[in-house]
Amino acid sequence: MNLRVTTTIVAALLSWSLPSSLVGQSSIFDQMYGDAIINIEIEANLEEIINERRSEEDLPAIFSLALPNGQRENYEIKLKSRGKFRRRVCEFPPLTLNFPKKRLKEAGLAADFDKLKLVTHCLDDKIMGNDNVLKEYLVYQLYQQLAAESYRVQLARVTYVDSAKQLGKIKRYAFLIEDTDEMATRIGGEECEDCRGALRDSLDSVIAMRTAVFQYMIGNADWDMAMLRNLKIVRTPNKPSWIPVPYDFDFSGLVATSYAVPSRDHGLLSIKERVYLGPASSESQLVETLRHFIRNKPAMYNTIDQFKLLDRASKDNMIAYLDTFFAEADQIVESNTAQLEASTLYQQATKNLGGFQTSYTE
Repeated sequence: MNLRVTTTIVAALLSWSLPSSLVGQSSIFDQMYGDAIINIEIEANLEEIINERRSEEDLPAIFSLALPNGQRENYEIKLKSRGKFRRRVCEFPPLTLNFPKKRLKEAGLAADFDKLKLVTHCLDDKIMGNDNVLKEYLVYQLYQQLAAESYRVQLARVTYVDSAKQLGKIKRYAFLIEDTDEMATRIGGEECEDCRGALRDSLDSVIAMRTAVFQYMIGNADWDMAMLRNLKIVRTPNKPSWIPVPYDFDFSGLVATSYAVPSRDHGLLSIKERVYLGPASSESQLVETLRHFIRNKPAMYNTIDQFKLLDRASKDNMIAYLDTFFAEADQIVESNTAQLEASTLYQQATKNLGGFQTSYTE
């Protein structure tokens, strides 16, 4: 590690501190988070959201949350379209919801955690749009079962009301992703926005490997550890290693959205193909990581199987896709040297070849 990188790491660690005002304080996300699906209503100019989805302008909106006692909690918020690819291709764009800090303080909530991402249905087709949302929500759930250092997500039924009264109500499933600063604080750190260039030496090797194998498992090539694409880095004060936290899984083979395209950068011909894009690993580290996945396989399969909002065919397809990963994982954990040489994941992870992929055939 060179002097410049070392200085960056030390400075980052020394400058870190957890605001005392945030310790033990609930957030707007905490207020909504739980096992039950929540019901929310968003009133805004829907035509402007849909037709001007590439705009960076904030739009006024009213966010209304149905409470268990039958009452509603209302917030005057700002929202805007987000995302690079989805904002271009989605018929209804994903949104960022910005809650007013003053209003959060008045409600006794953490004012610093005021921005939530809303993953919307994207497609006008109700069945396909909901299916995409529900499957991506499940992928976040699967990663939570593998790693505590992950984003929390909350499933919601959303009613979109047009404030201009030109369009009818739109009712779809969506899910909320907790504020990045809240996620980082919850796992004992803060987001590092200037951590490029030192990642290879400074990342927590166990979590980095787990992240990379997870991306391989779900068939996602739309991420990059070095460029921090679809990945956040959390630095913690009590150890020098940094924690990668992945997000945005709609381009994965496990979700298989109709608008996803295979990565040309890695020579993929289908989004169902897999390629390992993580750091190089020793055989022992790869095997231990795969054992962690195998131990959690029953819980992950149960999460999918018991999810009542997806039809049986969609759940069976997800499990069949994961079966191909676990067949390879079992081979690596249990195999001899000759069999290991035939494993794509083993070759890529231990030799850091890159650009190789393994196909999934339905």
